[in-house]
Amino acid sequence: MDFRIIKPKKKLADHVQAIWSAKVVKGLHDSTSKPLYCDGGSGVTFLLRGEVCMAGEPIETPIYFQQYSKQTQFIELGENAELCGMRFHPGMMPSSLFSDGSSSQALLSELYTQLTTQTKHSTLLSTLYRWCSHNIELNNPSFTKRSSLIHLATNGKIGEQFQQSQRQVERQFREWIGMSPKYFQRLRRVHSSVAKLRENPNVSLSDFAYAQGFSDQAHMTREFKTFLLTTPGELSVRLKGKINTSNHR
Repeated sequence: MDFRIIKPKKKLADHVQAIWSAKVVKGLHDSTSKPLYCDGGSGVTFLLRGEVCMAGEPIETPIYFQQYSKQTQFIELGENAELCGMRFHPGMMPSSLFSDGSSSQALLSELYTQLTTQTKHSTLLSTLYRWCSHNIELNNPSFTKRSSLIHLATNGKIGEQFQQSQRQVERQFREWIGMSPKYFQRLRRVHSSVAKLRENPNVSLSDFAYAQGFSDQAHMTREFKTFLLTTPGELSVRLKGKINTSNHR
């Protein structure tokens, strides 16, 4: 699989965490299956060519929305599959993008038409970046407040600075990211642990569990299975294998 990704800068980076493009070229790449580790974020995927399955089900529509990311899913790309998309930070995808009949739906359809005429990663990525910069409300104060509340929840501090009741915060969280603040905090701890494990897959898992805020290694293993459908040990082995493969090229 040929995969490219860019990270937005400045104000756009507060809303969009990544813009990406992927293709499987027949004769060069095999069809492939990859885990999409959950992070609480959301995204829009544009299926340009070929067949793609998400969680075992074919994607039937050219524009696919992932409103909530609560558990790891596997994406399967068939031969000649080409797709691209944008990945939003948790709670930061405008709801108008997936509201039927909204003006954003028409804009997304126009964007899809533009994308289908392009074949290079660079032009696909620049088109998506330009669209996001022009069509996302970067200065909307409600998103600024939302981002602050979500950040507090990640650190286990919900509602403290917003003079809101626990019930109000729970309701807002379920609306924004499809889960409770407590569930989100658990998910983000696992998400953070994966990033740290990528940096050092040889780390002692028992020490690593305590460093990441789990009560012990067994607790970490249960949480990994819940959110990632794998264990820290299995993930560590895969990461070591990738490092060894790249070192022998």
